[in-house]
Amino acid sequence: MTIEAAKPEKYERRQGPDLICRAFSWLAIIGWLLFVLAMVLAHYARPEMDTGLVRYWGIDIRDEWHPTLTACLQYFLIAAACASGLSIVLNRLRLRRRSDHLHLNIVLLLVSCISLLLYLLWYA
Repeated sequence: MTIEAAKPEKYERRQGPDLICRAFSWLAIIGWLLFVLAMVLAHYARPEMDTGLVRYWGIDIRDEWHPTLTACLQYFLIAAACASGLSIVLNRLRLRRRSDHLHLNIVLLLVSCISLLLYLLWYA
């Protein structure tokens, strides 16, 4: 009679983060960096503020979105949305165990990018 060593119930076979786990982590970082760059572009592309002081002194301001910067802004938002969407797809491939979870920041990034793109579509 030989006694086999009993395996623990929650035996972890993963040795560490594999290529897919690293890929959706890096895609999330790239997506957030693109989003931050898009917010900087949005600051410079948006119409200038019309304040009482500007009207009093009669200073000319731009009251519409800057066309070139708005196009760049849209490209950055589309790239960030694609990176976060691809990261969500890769993350869904890894959701096999109870301990695995969907990263909320990736979903938040995708929703933010899509909502800003819709805003630009209607108002810019």
